[in-house]
Amino acid sequence: MPLTRREIVDLIPHGESMCMLDEVVSWDSERIHCRSTDFARASNPLFEKDQLHSVMLIEYAAQAAAVHAALLHSKLGESRPAYLGAVKSVELLESAVDNNTPIDIDAQCLLNSSSGAIYEVLAQQGQQPVMRGRLVLNQPQV
Repeated sequence: MPLTRREIVDLIPHGESMCMLDEVVSWDSERIHCRSTDFARASNPLFEKDQLHSVMLIEYAAQAAAVHAALLHSKLGESRPAYLGAVKSVELLESAVDNNTPIDIDAQCLLNSSSGAIYEVLAQQGQQPVMRGRLVLNQPQV
C-alpha cells in the first residue's frame, strides 16, 4: 500500500522540513521500500554544496525504518516514536549521490520487539547500491 509524503510526515515526528522521504512504494510486516525524489531541493538541510553525501543516507534509512515501525504499531492501535539507537556495519559505496536519480531505500526488519527493532538497510540509485548497513531502533514504552 503506497503512502504519500504527507502521510509519511504524519507518521514520524521529524516535521515537514526534515522528512527526507517522498513516498512509501510498498511495505509489509517484514520490510518497507521508500523513495526520495526531491532530495536536491534547496530546503533540504542535509543537501550541502550542491550534493548529498552518501553518509546522509543513514538518516534516510532511519526514517524508512521509523515509518515501518510506526506502520506496524499503528495496525496494533498503538503509536510510539522510534529513536535511532545504533548504526552498525555501514558501507558507503559512493561518496555522494547522483542529484538526478531517485534514491530507493529498502529496510528489512530482522528483529522486532516491544522495545525496538533491528533493520538491515540498503539505499540505491537505479541498480547501483550507495549505502548499506544495520540500524537499531529504540522504541521505549510510554
